[in-house]
Amino acid sequence: MANKLTGHVLYSDAAAALTTKQCRVIGIFWIADQTENKDIAADDDFLLSDGNGDRIIGKRASFIGDDLGVTYGPGLPCKGVTITTMDGGVCYVWIT
Repeated sequence: MANKLTGHVLYSDAAAALTTKQCRVIGIFWIADQTENKDIAADDDFLLSDGNGDRIIGKRASFIGDDLGVTYGPGLPCKGVTITTMDGGVCYVWIT
């Protein structure tokens, strides 16, 4: 799956820059996706960074299907959003 933007939702199944623009991140979800056959295995790593390479959030899955969901009230201001590392699953980022 290529990086895609649908409204205010960025998503990808591979490490890549999702946007280079100034935005507010209001939600991050790293999940398994049955329709794309993208599972999260134990010890899979996930790291999301801003355009400067500063860490926004990261996680190592402790068990199969150990996904991540985080929301930020008024939004976390970021200049760019990049999936730095993603061993499995799909990442969805809600922005404004």
